[in-house]
Amino acid sequence: MSDELLINSVNKHYLDKVMNLAEEKDIKATEDIFDARGMKLVAKGAKISRSLQERLIMRRLSKPFESSIAVDSGVDVDVISAEAQRIADTFEPIRAMLGLASSGTSPVQLLSEIQFGSAMSTMLTIIERGGQTALQHSVMVSLISVCLARKFGLSSKDQMVVALAGLLHDIGELYIDPEYLHSNRRLFPHEWRHVVVHPRIGQMLIEGLENYPPSVAQAVFEHHERFDGGGYPRQISGSQISAAGQVISVAEMISGILTNQDQPLNRAVLALKIIPGEHAHELVSAVSAAMQKAREESGPAAAESGAPTGEERQQVQSLYEHIDAVLQEEQKLGESSGLKSKKASQLLSDVIRRTNNIQRAFSSTGLDVCLAESVCIFESRSLDILFETKVATREIEWRLRDVARDLSLQASTLEAHEAEVFQPLIALLDGQH
Repeated sequence: MSDELLINSVNKHYLDKVMNLAEEKDIKATEDIFDARGMKLVAKGAKISRSLQERLIMRRLSKPFESSIAVDSGVDVDVISAEAQRIADTFEPIRAMLGLASSGTSPVQLLSEIQFGSAMSTMLTIIERGGQTALQHSVMVSLISVCLARKFGLSSKDQMVVALAGLLHDIGELYIDPEYLHSNRRLFPHEWRHVVVHPRIGQMLIEGLENYPPSVAQAVFEHHERFDGGGYPRQISGSQISAAGQVISVAEMISGILTNQDQPLNRAVLALKIIPGEHAHELVSAVSAAMQKAREESGPAAAESGAPTGEERQQVQSLYEHIDAVLQEEQKLGESSGLKSKKASQLLSDVIRRTNNIQRAFSSTGLDVCLAESVCIFESRSLDILFETKVATREIEWRLRDVARDLSLQASTLEAHEAEVFQPLIALLDGQH
């Protein structure tokens, strides 16, 4: 699919969302809308309604549909600013993060200075209608990104870049089949290919619809990349990822964690540290600094102790067996003659490397202690450590599923017989055992 085709052809999933919004708010054509052959489809000033849906979806347009409509009373900078202030007032972990950016213009004030056109306003309005926390997530990523950018030493100009990229990072999801985004069932690894394109779609939309610095679109493109190369869509690493992209990646990852009521900052730090090198050290340190500052302000917590429940020990045991089974399957693949191409062999090497990192994370977080049969070993363990055990188990399970998803995507580019060889390993990594 070419970039031009994606922009000038009306995406059916986005158009359906526009039509749903048009049932609640007035959406009008800001100019005559023509198809690629010059036939007028919608007159300037006309209301966009469901009756136009088929006419628009069947034609390739002369200009992007998104740039030719505007929503009345949609999300604007005042709405964004108010939401940013509400988040700052409501969530203690966010206040701790804001403490990292205590000098200069406050992140909340910075968000009140951003600018976006009618296309982005429509998209943000659709996001706002997508659920109670949908717009909250976008604004929260933007706020956290500014805090991290300042701690990372980025300039005022680059802080505005991450504010914009954080706010718009998920607009590409509006173009994805909702079945894969809001499904009540767990997605299989091969189904992730429908989701992993959204950073590229977001990049293209920003490049085509806004007059922003190229670094904004690039950061949106990179917001799921990881410093160790374990992200998507390009699996780039280190300095290949822009500084803004690194910031958005961390902010996006921890934003949901920081709304959790159970030790959110501790949980965020643990999630960032679980696989060493997954994120830039300076950014992990910034979140750790916020956690430490919050601890100092809240005062010392009373020491508590306890032992993990039988269920928690069973979860750790299952995870240990899961990792061991994956390693055995990888060894078996390496010894077989099913992978003949250099690309397939390199792919297996990368997966083995990532699995070994996950195994090391299992030990370094202390989960191996939970394999002891005797409960006595836990009598002196603090509840903080037990908390970390619970969170680490879940995070490591997620990392195994990440490897399954990435392996499925990469294997799909191989010859059919080699792709088939990887299927048992993909299923095993995903927990289908």
